[in-house]
Amino acid sequence: MKKRLFHRGHNIENTTGEPNGWRTVINGRPVENKLTLVKKSIDWWCDMKAFMPPEKFEGLNAQPQQAGQKVEEYRGFKLVNDSGNPNEWYVILRGRLLKGSPAAIKKHLDAVIEKLKQK
Repeated sequence: MKKRLFHRGHNIENTTGEPNGWRTVINGRPVENKLTLVKKSIDWWCDMKAFMPPEKFEGLNAQPQQAGQKVEEYRGFKLVNDSGNPNEWYVILRGRLLKGSPAAIKKHLDAVIEKLKQK
């Protein structure tokens, strides 16, 4: 059974049914791997305009968090606080570093996402 997804302007398909059988083309380069890793490659390309093969992302999730580091998921973005101080959170959005309180960062992310939906 052929499965297809659309992610950030890229068609991703799996014709084999295997977990590692997801394929797409990023900047003219064919890639194939797990769905989550292929999506990370697409995200990297869309945000950084640099090609990163899915294999490079495999070991990143296995790394343990540093002591005292807090990570919060919000709408597909990871908000990180390394210091433990309440207003020292950060996130990278489209290659830019955003810093501040979690509420302020979330408000900015919501505004950016809403603006992108209107285009």
